[in-house]
Amino acid sequence: MAPISSIAPPASWPALRYEPDGFHVPDSRVMGRHSAGASFLRAFVRAAAGRDIVGAGPNPASGDAFVAHVRGLDPRASIRWLALEEQRAFAAIGGLHLSDPQLARHARLRQAVGHAAYSLTGLTHTIASPGDGAMGLIADMAVGPVMPWDALICTSEAVKASVVTLLETQDEYLRWRVGAQAAAPRPELPVIPLGVHCGDFDGFEPLRAERRAALGLAEDEVAFLFLGRLSFHAKAHPYPMYVALEAAAQETGRKIVLIQCGWFANEYIESAFKQGAADFAPSVRHIWLDGTKADARTSAWAASDVFMSLSDNIQETFGLTIIEAMAAGKPVIATDWDGYRQTVRHGDTGYLIPTFLPQLDAAGETYARRHAAQALTYDTYIAAASQHVSVDLRALRNAIVDLVQLPHLRGVMGARGRAVAREAFDWPVVMRAYERLWARLSELRAAAVRTETPALAQHLNPFTYFKSYPSAALDAHTLVALRDTPDWRGAMRHALFSAASQHRPAEIELAALEQALRARPAIVSDLALQTGQSVQGVLEAVSLLAKWGAVDLGPLADL
Repeated sequence: MAPISSIAPPASWPALRYEPDGFHVPDSRVMGRHSAGASFLRAFVRAAAGRDIVGAGPNPASGDAFVAHVRGLDPRASIRWLALEEQRAFAAIGGLHLSDPQLARHARLRQAVGHAAYSLTGLTHTIASPGDGAMGLIADMAVGPVMPWDALICTSEAVKASVVTLLETQDEYLRWRVGAQAAAPRPELPVIPLGVHCGDFDGFEPLRAERRAALGLAEDEVAFLFLGRLSFHAKAHPYPMYVALEAAAQETGRKIVLIQCGWFANEYIESAFKQGAADFAPSVRHIWLDGTKADARTSAWAASDVFMSLSDNIQETFGLTIIEAMAAGKPVIATDWDGYRQTVRHGDTGYLIPTFLPQLDAAGETYARRHAAQALTYDTYIAAASQHVSVDLRALRNAIVDLVQLPHLRGVMGARGRAVAREAFDWPVVMRAYERLWARLSELRAAAVRTETPALAQHLNPFTYFKSYPSAALDAHTLVALRDTPDWRGAMRHALFSAASQHRPAEIELAALEQALRARPAIVSDLALQTGQSVQGVLEAVSLLAKWGAVDLGPLADL
């Protein structure tokens, strides 16, 4: 097999599983997945280069939204929408891309057309939600028919390591449960970072003087920025930031300002943040901006000198704002935590601050068990785990002092960050990694041994599953007789029979069967010959005519 770097991009890109919530940035309660999804779709459309852009989902309204969304990004784009059950269409395209880890669910749907019919790719965002959340979806890959020509894209090496741990734990469980000696086939687990449209961040420097003046920032004030969701239990606890900035202000005697641009989930959290800022960083001037407003974000990027994000939460996986800050030319102070360590280059584009996580067997098992029993909410569960994560305050203070006292260093690190963002995280670069992955999966699928694909118990045909329920089966040998006054059209159009009315044979086919039966009763297989319909089609139609009281069914002696 050729290395992934040498494989040519596929001629056809996968369809995109699309729901508006996953690809739009809302006006409030903005999550990282919203920003990442909107950014990805924009990059996908831009890089399509004449290919059809295909969306997929179960809801026609989502199809309308997809067409409008893509049309807004590229008015000339060739756009198609597929219903999610159109598995043969996905086989013709070659792939389906998901914005989540639900590979097993979609692999089960794929069984209808064969396990090697097309490839599935999914994506990690947070992997912290237990039970039926991300942890359950990832663990399900060890049970569902996920194949080596599928892939779960991990946004960082840290996330990949956690995914491997979870799958190994599930494999061990399965060995205990069913005595399996070999682990189930695994999907590829490539590490591909999130991307950023670097050009969007080029225009902030000319606005610097204007936006600093609007925020009341003097020339001798050094402005640190945190931009993102303001949550001490689910994003980044602000205490290390507050106390380290206060220590740096006391040590240097310089004027330090902290801009926090984001949104609060409720008034309690807002009050805690603002009271904490006053209590733990009284020498620092605090500016609060509404991060749901584009103009506020522009002011934050343009006016600030240093970006800071000290994530200490298990629900974080990558940190999109880190590479946005680098694209904006800001030096970055970030915790050495999950994906952050793959974006910030310590001493070059900023500083990585050490973090510490204890290995707590009893407490960890308690948190997991209580959350599984619904005694802890998800928010309380991640808060309970993350309260044990600490940040090296001495290293953090030293990094802040360096960037406060050395404006030249801020400039050098900011310039290097901008260059690294363009080299490694600009969307055209990241999309090429996606292209190489899709090409590799196509080759793996083409080389796969095609075997008969068995049915899945979860999706068993209802007429097979419930065949023991009726008195008798309606099959090719069943005799069908027309009743004296068959008013099946009236019944068919009645509100009592409106449920599932879209799933019926055409009226002309029903009428043809009625016409054939006017001569004499006939068995189903003979009706198929007389009308030119398939036996399966006649069985479907006759079952409806019987439901509507138009025909009698049974052995000849009874009719």
